[in-house]
Amino acid sequence: MSLLEFDKELYRGATKDLANNEEQQKVYDSTGNCVVLAGPGSGKSKILTLKLARILNEDVEEPQGVACLTYNKECARELKEKLSNLGINESSRVFIDTVHSFCLNHVIKPYKHLVHTNLPKEIKVATSKEVRETMFQTYNLTIGKNERYTPSWSTAFNVYRRTFIDRKSSEWKTNDSDIAVWILNYENSLRRQGLIDFDDMVLNGFWMIEENQWIQGLLKAKFPVIAVDEYQDLGVSLDRIIRVLCIENDIRLLAVGDPDQSIYGFTGAQPILLNDLAHQSGVLKIQLKKNYRSKGNIVKASIASLLEERDFVSSRNGEGSIKFYDIRNGIETQCDYICKDIVPKILAANPSSTLGDIGVLYIDKNDGDRIAEKVSKEGLQFIRVDGNAPYNKNKLTMWIENCAMWCSGGWVKGNPQLYKIEGTFSSFFSNSNISEENLDAKKLNLSKFLFQSRDVELKLSDWLDEFNNDIVSELLDCFTEEPSIVEEYKKLNESAKSGQLKDFKVSSLSRQVGSKSHLNLYTLHSSKGLEFKYVIMFGLEHGRIPWLNVTEEKTNESRRLFYVGLTRAKDEIHLLCSGWYYDYFDRRQNHGSSNFVLELKEFVDNNL
Repeated sequence: MSLLEFDKELYRGATKDLANNEEQQKVYDSTGNCVVLAGPGSGKSKILTLKLARILNEDVEEPQGVACLTYNKECARELKEKLSNLGINESSRVFIDTVHSFCLNHVIKPYKHLVHTNLPKEIKVATSKEVRETMFQTYNLTIGKNERYTPSWSTAFNVYRRTFIDRKSSEWKTNDSDIAVWILNYENSLRRQGLIDFDDMVLNGFWMIEENQWIQGLLKAKFPVIAVDEYQDLGVSLDRIIRVLCIENDIRLLAVGDPDQSIYGFTGAQPILLNDLAHQSGVLKIQLKKNYRSKGNIVKASIASLLEERDFVSSRNGEGSIKFYDIRNGIETQCDYICKDIVPKILAANPSSTLGDIGVLYIDKNDGDRIAEKVSKEGLQFIRVDGNAPYNKNKLTMWIENCAMWCSGGWVKGNPQLYKIEGTFSSFFSNSNISEENLDAKKLNLSKFLFQSRDVELKLSDWLDEFNNDIVSELLDCFTEEPSIVEEYKKLNESAKSGQLKDFKVSSLSRQVGSKSHLNLYTLHSSKGLEFKYVIMFGLEHGRIPWLNVTEEKTNESRRLFYVGLTRAKDEIHLLCSGWYYDYFDRRQNHGSSNFVLELKEFVDNNL
């Protein structure tokens, strides 16, 4: 049996149950541009990967391939794993990564020397510190003489830069001329330092594509199909790239997303872009209606929170529950109640449930500090993902997580597979001058280390020290163009020695998403894409969600954020409010519980 035939058996076997879902079957059978509007728990990842496997095996001939663009590295990793299970692995004809990486590696690096740009000769990505310092310095040159710098200015800067991408338009110059000048000063300052940032990748990638038909043609020849996951999160630049390549140049499009889960307005994302794309001539729009995640009452309640009709239906047995708690003494007391009452009762009611079945969701990293402190006092192990998390994920830290997973039992299950770990390791050296013989020697050392470190009881800090000495220290030179990668790696090590991860074993690091033995602490934003049997949401006061005195657009985005939190739940939702809170200036604000909670409680009381 050939490899191709084996691949076909894998994905064709996985399509047997599509007959029970008419909408998914339509996606699988589509032959042209297709936009899939996928509600929560609708199996979008499953149908996306099945369709990509079919396209690669039946519609695209080598050496042509498919580019699949995702919102972040974690989404890309998940997609790679699911495609691998269908026999599809990343290669020269299968690109799976962020839109930033696509623009950098398939547009800017190969073609920038052939067109006019102001990009530096050698591409080096600015660290987060360099970005902050350059933003602040150039702010002072333009706006700072009249205004004090606050985080709201950086948000306005980012939204403007990602929204008004046509620098020749009157909108760019006149919508806010001060911010426009600030952006130009900032970009010029980066160039003088020989740097670009992540927005530069997408913006310059778009400009190069739009202004050069020959680049459009080369991309079409290489990738006759482009897929986009979480389309609603990717903003104006990506939307314009897709319209140039897929609508104007007939590259086939498969886009998946959900406007109801568009919660990144502060990055320039606009839910209207996906809706508009779905109604373009020649585009097949398909809505996935079945929810395989949540029980019936949770689906009904989450729809009600949108104040709009949706056709979603639960495919699960059982009703599910939504519980409301009026905790009068503030957010600190809410956190106490979660740790001492709600979590113990959940575990006692169902002995088969674990801490990993519970997701505690909150608004920002300050709430994360509060709940993490209370959870620690109760002696509960936890995983935390927010702005104060011990480190951010990137291709190096995610690879280290995979190595930890392999060492702590993955080698028995074949997940992750060793050859994939070695393949990623080899890819780190792709831009170096390393000889094949030297690379083989390094891969052999990696294999030796992993085999000698197969122990779930290993202390994380000890494992990381050995891993650094034997393997990782020699890798760091591969990331000179992306110093932020090394920054996050150092944070990981520091946290394992004396920070949040100091009591972790290597097996704990290996399950940084979806741990069964750790309570999951996530901001509402970072919880998107995850699911938990039980969801607890706290700090739901009016003025916090939604904010006070904001535009209708911002209020609607907050409503979608609340909806995202609700739709993470499989069986139970627990919502906590106090009706008041202290703001960032330590002033007590008494605006009552969130309107979203009050509206939902009224619906639950009257209908469920």
